[in-house]
Amino acid sequence: MTRRLAVTLAYAIAAAFLASPSGAQDTPKPDTTKTPEAAKPAEPPRSDRHPPGAMLPDRHPPGAMLRVQVVISRHQGERKLASLPYSFSVTVEGRPVRVRMGVETPVAVATSSDTGKASTSFQYRNVGTNIDCNARDAGEGRYRLTLSVENSSVAGAGSGGLPEVTTTGAPLFRTFKTDLDPVLRDGQTVQTVASTDPVTGEVVKIDVTLNVVK
Repeated sequence: MTRRLAVTLAYAIAAAFLASPSGAQDTPKPDTTKTPEAAKPAEPPRSDRHPPGAMLPDRHPPGAMLRVQVVISRHQGERKLASLPYSFSVTVEGRPVRVRMGVETPVAVATSSDTGKASTSFQYRNVGTNIDCNARDAGEGRYRLTLSVENSSVAGAGSGGLPEVTTTGAPLFRTFKTDLDPVLRDGQTVQTVASTDPVTGEVVKIDVTLNVVK
């Protein structure tokens, strides 16, 4: 009886101890002494790194000046007969450049002898070279030129390798016209056209050179 009473008393003491606040296991509290690390700002999207209008690498802003040289040459076989160079400046994304170089050539159109004296009337035709050019930035240090080239010349009968069937004394007018769209880098030269004259057999070549004015 005494032993049973002792066991019952021991269980009661243990239950009272566990039920007390001091006997329960404390829940660990977060450590507030450490300062949380500041959040780093997110890296902006790639499209935001170069906002519209910003100058990108290897690109020149609108307004850059280019020096363009156009050379029109004529060849008979391996022999160069003529070379006509034209040089001008053009602004990137600017107004087109117009070059006009020629001469008014008289052409006899009628002969009359109403007064007993022969008289000849003339009309004039412009002979020379017309060039229109503008430039755009093509990126990566390249530039796209839009060129329109027209060249005309006059040759007398029996000269310049013309056939004998043209020996009528009337002048022959040769016209060459082309539209070009070359893409060039600074200091680059390209031959854009090589065409054969159907009457004389001469080969007409056009070379274009571009330089950035620094």
